[in-house]
Amino acid sequence: MIDTIFLIRHGQTDWNVTGRIQGNPPLNRVGLWQARQSAAALTRRYGPDSKSLVVCSGLIRSCQTAHIFADPLGLKVETDPRLMERKFGEWEGRLRSELEAAYPEDMAGWIKGLGTELKYGVEPHEEVAKRTGEAVLEWADTPGYNKLFIFSHGTCINDCIRFLFSKGRNVSFLEGPALLDMDNAFWSRFEREESRWAMKSFNEGPCVAYKCDWDAGGENGKEE
Repeated sequence: MIDTIFLIRHGQTDWNVTGRIQGNPPLNRVGLWQARQSAAALTRRYGPDSKSLVVCSGLIRSCQTAHIFADPLGLKVETDPRLMERKFGEWEGRLRSELEAAYPEDMAGWIKGLGTELKYGVEPHEEVAKRTGEAVLEWADTPGYNKLFIFSHGTCINDCIRFLFSKGRNVSFLEGPALLDMDNAFWSRFEREESRWAMKSFNEGPCVAYKCDWDAGGENGKEE
């Protein structure tokens, strides 16, 4: 039985750096470095083995981050499109600065959680939470494994956590706990406690991330 779930965000992309919304870009040089550091830390701290199940969203950045973790361990990487990032409709592929200039009120409303982005075909948080949360819980019931490593995306992970907190109830996203953004290649960890999943860490990263400029690469930093 799976007793521990890790929700891991992908490493950095050029789109993250420039503020371009979502899409399907690959990891950049820094993102590859971040993924290697986090993979090493996860392996040392939590001892993944043949009973570890690895699943990614299928988007390039998620797949790359997952394989950097799984391949050295000889683990297969499964794919589930329900773990893909939030769909941004007409805003997909556009710069945040461009959208702030064109739609200042709607962008401000989005940041405040007022849902003003939905008129542009952006996927509602509740739908993101439902598809990602249900996917994670289904994978967590896979027999023959004891740890589940999910490689996904910042918004998806936050919405999934809200889903787990609400035990699947369709609660308003203007209610409930507020979450900070997850850093690239950081993770959150849940453990099974009887009939519920308890959060044990949020936005956890390798020690090197706290000793260097994580978003710049920190090539001279040394892992724990």
